[in-house]
Amino acid sequence: MLKQELYGSPRKLQTKARYKKELAYAMGYSLRTFQRRLKEANINTPRGLICPEKQQEIFEKLGWHQVA
Repeated sequence: MLKQELYGSPRKLQTKARYKKELAYAMGYSLRTFQRRLKEANINTPRGLICPEKQQEIFEKLGWHQVA
């Protein structure tokens, strides 16, 4: 099953709270790599669910853009 089918596009991800694992998978990272990227970008995330506003901040700071 494709990642897009499982979690949808990042734009759709922003409509509800998600776990780090879900965001990492949608961006094509393993959870550990995603956590490392967050640390390098000085992005503090709470435990548990990440709100849509924080997701937007993560996408912007990591310079991640959806590929058409």
